[in-house]
Amino acid sequence: MKTVLTITLLSVLLAGCIYVGKSANISLHQEPNLSIVVYTMENGERKCVPNAEIYLDGKLIGNTVVAPVAPTKIYNVTCGERVVRVTASGYKPYEKTITILGSPNAQHLDVCLEKQ
Repeated sequence: MKTVLTITLLSVLLAGCIYVGKSANISLHQEPNLSIVVYTMENGERKCVPNAEIYLDGKLIGNTVVAPVAPTKIYNVTCGERVVRVTASGYKPYEKTITILGSPNAQHLDVCLEKQ
């Protein structure tokens, strides 16, 4: 039996998961259709960029967690071309247009921010 819970919010951030849309049906077995890892390189190692802001099509949808370097999972992103923008204090902004194909065809994006 599948357990489903309904959330009515523009976006909700729960343990590194972001749900986009006015109403989201969230299954305990649902997979994200977009995941984003935001990091910077220091001495040849990936380091977390805490509190980086993630925008989808110009709308702020959430922030990265403080640590460790882990994917931010985004659910219910509608299919089609989407513009992802990531900003963080002290770093150059990152922007890329991606194509979302829909579940189960999840998109993954590695974002390496450069210091200003």
